[in-house]
Amino acid sequence: MRKRRTIYHNDARHNYLWLFEPPISMDQAWTPVDEVAGTAVDTLSYCVERGDGAFWPTKVGVRFGADMQPFTSQITWRAWECMQSLLDRGLDPLQVVIDRAHDKGLDFIADLRLSTYGGMDAAHKIGEGGRGWGHEAVREHQYAVVDELARDYALDGFELDYTAAFDTSNRFYFRAEDLAEGTAAMTDWVRRVAVRVRGQMPLGARIYPTEAANLDQGLDVRTWLEEGLLDFVI
Repeated sequence: MRKRRTIYHNDARHNYLWLFEPPISMDQAWTPVDEVAGTAVDTLSYCVERGDGAFWPTKVGVRFGADMQPFTSQITWRAWECMQSLLDRGLDPLQVVIDRAHDKGLDFIADLRLSTYGGMDAAHKIGEGGRGWGHEAVREHQYAVVDELARDYALDGFELDYTAAFDTSNRFYFRAEDLAEGTAAMTDWVRRVAVRVRGQMPLGARIYPTEAANLDQGLDVRTWLEEGLLDFVI
């Protein structure tokens, strides 16, 4: 692992999949990498999904746009069709970016947004009256997504992104009444992820700027660091 990094974060949407008319060309598909290749950037942090759908042909979640058809939004249609145009050529949209990053000498970190979960029952969401990550099914689903990415792709790091929150409530992971139990459950989940990727790649987390803000969402980052579960935080 590099001791010091210059990390560029690309959310895969506003500056990428939203922009291009399908079929996407290879020059366009390489945009997240090529726009920083040859600069001081040595690491690409790339959002592999939006929270409600994956930007790769997942088998355990749902591909972005699969549950939004017929499309009523140009950007959703573009993202789907651009990915599909690569798949139709036998190319995995995520693998294309990873390979290009490695070809250009960049490390590739997969950024996984965790506040929502494509492919799960919407009733689990706190904003819909559910218990969010208080449901074991949600934690198992999110672990399965981590496992799929770690198994199927040559990643140089994994970033648990807790800051991109899409729930309509102010609680993104646990209800207030579940916070104590949920904080322990989230720490157990991070422990499980750390065991899964240990020896394969560094594990990091994108977190809120203060300890109080993290604890308010059930994220005991201090314990994660004290136990050595994380290699980096952003």
